[in-house]
Amino acid sequence: MEGEENSRKRIGKKIKELRLVKGFSKQKLANLTDISSASVARMEAGRHSVGIDTLAKIAKVLDCHLEIVENGKLRIEDREWQSERERILLQLKDIRVEKNIRQHKFAEMLGIACCNMSLIESAKRSSGVELISRIAELLGCSLEIMSAQERNAMTIKKIKNCKELSQYEIDFLKENHKKPLSFLKDKLERSEMDIKNKMQKLNLRCIQDKRPRKK
Repeated sequence: MEGEENSRKRIGKKIKELRLVKGFSKQKLANLTDISSASVARMEAGRHSVGIDTLAKIAKVLDCHLEIVENGKLRIEDREWQSERERILLQLKDIRVEKNIRQHKFAEMLGIACCNMSLIESAKRSSGVELISRIAELLGCSLEIMSAQERNAMTIKKIKNCKELSQYEIDFLKENHKKPLSFLKDKLERSEMDIKNKMQKLNLRCIQDKRPRKK
């Protein structure tokens, strides 16, 4: 598909840019990631399908991270204890749930079996970058590879775009932070981004609404 091919080319171009910044040759990147230099060349040209785990390994070698960007905003979540695959797929699952798209319906949109969708979202099945990019695209997001500087710049921009909460609202969050996020949003009439960022600054844990398990 054209969209998948464009994702391969975009990510391949970014890998090449980051590799050159590090001063690595194709062979050195290949040696550090246990793939062939020919595969690196094809990947950078957007002609090679690479798995999400291999992409995560490449990003780590280049001192970068895989990130989900939603509507031009970096989706930052504290999931460092998980693998890159789990972190990315759980972020995408959260977005799907937030958009109220049932798992079986989304599987139909992707043209895959619901059981396979379940395995993908639970990170029990390794997926190619094309499929991950396609899932992200359907959810209005994109899969990106970012350097620390790029990530920090987007984080700062995201925080600056948030409206500052009043002292009353801050006190309300401190008193009610153990209640679901939907409750806080309704009571404060604030966006989810405003509340999450303020709670992160206050070192408060954000409680998501409990949803029934998808069969």
